[in-house]
Amino acid sequence: MQNLGNLDNHYTLISLKFEDAYNFYYVGQNQNHNDFIIEIPRSEINNDNDDNNNIPTNDFNILNTLNNANCPFILRYIGNGNGPLILNNQPPINVHYTLYEYASKFVLGDYIRHQSLSERHAKLIFKKILNGVQAIHNANICHRNIDIWHIIFDENYIPKIFSFNLSRLNANNLQENFFRRNHVPPEAIQGKLYNGFRYDIFSLGQLLFNLVTGKIGFETALPTDQLYNLIRRQDYDKYWSNRQFQGLNLSPSFKDLFVRMVAYDPVERPTIEEILNSPWMQDINNLTPQQMDALENEVRAELQNREAHI
Repeated sequence: MQNLGNLDNHYTLISLKFEDAYNFYYVGQNQNHNDFIIEIPRSEINNDNDDNNNIPTNDFNILNTLNNANCPFILRYIGNGNGPLILNNQPPINVHYTLYEYASKFVLGDYIRHQSLSERHAKLIFKKILNGVQAIHNANICHRNIDIWHIIFDENYIPKIFSFNLSRLNANNLQENFFRRNHVPPEAIQGKLYNGFRYDIFSLGQLLFNLVTGKIGFETALPTDQLYNLIRRQDYDKYWSNRQFQGLNLSPSFKDLFVRMVAYDPVERPTIEEILNSPWMQDINNLTPQQMDALENEVRAELQNREAHI
């Protein structure tokens, strides 16, 4: 078993599972050989006091609230602490850490890095993600960091949402914006007051596009982005005829759902309930239990096959 280091004299760090702009995520094991995912802020490991100074840390009230939602599509929070980290035989540094349930598979972005999913298979995964976000919203929490890199699969290939640094209780009248990334809606980029639930819908739209096409729908929701300007002006024919999307065989119902989810006016974006009941989702909603089981097995087999190339 690989050993990268020791955390707080209680956890052996076995491997680096994933990293993003804010955190490192390690597979860790306690003295009882129980596995966890352990989140440690990048800035503390890099020992850079100026790095990500404005990025908030986890709100443990939010994580406890999400646990109470008891949703299988949210990575379960276990606990938190602070203590010495000895990494790769380097001198110890004191870090804060957060423990989550162990998820043995990969993040969604790894599975679609080389090939997108069919619309049929994407619908099954996306519906589960929607159910997870709906549980988050029902707890009066907005996520604000939803993308293909913050969905991880467990051993049963159940997708689980994680990375809650940017999450907030009460979604109204927010104004923070941390990065001009492609899943940030225009109202946040422009520094306007915004609704966090509608922010998440925009992010889900980009996630969906990535899931089905292997591409992003646009680089950023700025006036300088030619593709997003077409969506803003509702010039959808010109948008879909762009050479970047040539060769994509996308259903009309998918196209309609995507452009509505990333609408410039946040009020025009559909709610999660409306997405779940949209024409694009209807065929999966109408499956019998036996048909749903067959589809689950198809998707599981496809993800397993892709693991050889990750």
